[in-house]
Amino acid sequence: MTHAPPGARQIERRSLQIGVAASLVMAVMGISVYALSGSEALLLDGLYSGVMAASSWIATRIGANVVRPPDRAYPYGYDGQEALYVLFRSLVLIGILSVALITAGTTIVNHLAGQAVAAVQLRPVAAYAGLMVVLCLALAWRHENDWRRSGRCSELLRTEARAARIDGLISGVAGAALLGAPLLESTPLRALVPVADSVLVLVLALVVLPEPLQQFWRALRQTAGAACDPALIARTRAAVQELLSGMSTWLLDLTVMKVGRTTFVVAYLNPAMPVDGPWLDRLRERIDQRCGELLGPVRTEVILTGQAPFTP
Repeated sequence: MTHAPPGARQIERRSLQIGVAASLVMAVMGISVYALSGSEALLLDGLYSGVMAASSWIATRIGANVVRPPDRAYPYGYDGQEALYVLFRSLVLIGILSVALITAGTTIVNHLAGQAVAAVQLRPVAAYAGLMVVLCLALAWRHENDWRRSGRCSELLRTEARAARIDGLISGVAGAALLGAPLLESTPLRALVPVADSVLVLVLALVVLPEPLQQFWRALRQTAGAACDPALIARTRAAVQELLSGMSTWLLDLTVMKVGRTTFVVAYLNPAMPVDGPWLDRLRERIDQRCGELLGPVRTEVILTGQAPFTP
């Protein structure tokens, strides 16, 4: 198996620990400013930060497991825990955003039916939005930078970096929209002013929702054991065939699937001459090294067979 660069685990763990602390601070800020302003958009922002804090804390635990080698309890390694983390984290975010959509839609419908809507207090919004944007962008930069330093293989850091950028987008747009809502009083859109907060929640939730949906679908495919993109499989096949050229060994088929940060490659080979165990071990090491150069952390297996497994 090809491993991440030395020190990658420490970089990832430290970055996630910083993420826990920063997200917890942002969650407390969001909920506190919601209590002062009554803005549901800021509550959504605070809840999103809360999910980031909880998920970063869980990610630090999972990160310690996924680097463990396979054992009898998990013969294919612990990489699946990383995919499960992304899967359930996405589900939580989808749930929060769905509830926000329903709540905002209900408020708008009630307003149209004549029910009064409490006004949002704008005094704390500007300072909160500005500080949140700065914190989120700094956190996203830290996670992204640490993802590169640790070998560009940690799905945990990639997920948290994307989440921090989205949180910053929510904070900035929510703050700007809330502060700009009173300007609509002198326009044809003045009817939206009383429900500007709910309209904002509706728009933000619809804009942000595709991201966790995409993450959910990708993680679901990984946990279900789906193969990688055909183009990636073709590149891997070409690399292995180049390695085998001149060895009187034919590559009958190749499977490539990714779980978390690790890519699993199985090469089905048909050698033209008798081979023994040491020869097979050396060949597997060479294929593992070549695939690692192409794919990052990889676990490779070689199966000798006379017939391709997936032919019609």
